[in-house]
Amino acid sequence: MVTYRMDIRGFHILEGLKEAGGGVVYAFWHNGLLPLVPFYRRFYIRRFSGQRVDVLVSKSRDGDLAARLLISFGFGTIRGSSSRGGKEAMLEMSRRIRGGRDVGIIPDGPKGPRHVAKVGAVALARATGCPILPIGSSSYPAKVFNSWDRFELPLPFAHLSIFCGEPLYVPKEEDLEKARIRLEDRLTVVSRMAREMLIGKD
Repeated sequence: MVTYRMDIRGFHILEGLKEAGGGVVYAFWHNGLLPLVPFYRRFYIRRFSGQRVDVLVSKSRDGDLAARLLISFGFGTIRGSSSRGGKEAMLEMSRRIRGGRDVGIIPDGPKGPRHVAKVGAVALARATGCPILPIGSSSYPAKVFNSWDRFELPLPFAHLSIFCGEPLYVPKEEDLEKARIRLEDRLTVVSRMAREMLIGKD
């Protein structure tokens, strides 16, 4: 990871949310998780010393591996998914958000469909009033796995692009399905912007 070259857009948006206080929900697609790890190590932890992001991870064998990886890089974890332990995980995320902590949710995880958001992130935002920060990431060169999500592994000396979009708020009266579609559309945009940032990189 020390060989990666990184381009970040919209970091001021994240800084503004943190300065305003309260918890933030970070939303990103499953295939773009790995480029966010060095971003978290190099920028988030250094800029917001003493704070961490707790990521929702499924209660599965793959989730066990992901949790160990995330913890080794300084993340916290919350275990659960839409199919297993979801209610308990939502209560725990709400508790942490209301305590001022940040939470990371992968809306199309843990098993897809790819780039189709589930309602968990917007339900949490509506219940707590916290903003969702959509984040797009991409890398080049990278190995793209033949998995359901087309998981992306940045190769040594890769260029990484991180694009932080505008925060998304979910009013108490908004229908969750409409909010889910808004989040999905926003994630589609920030992911496209992250890919476009890599044009011309070699």
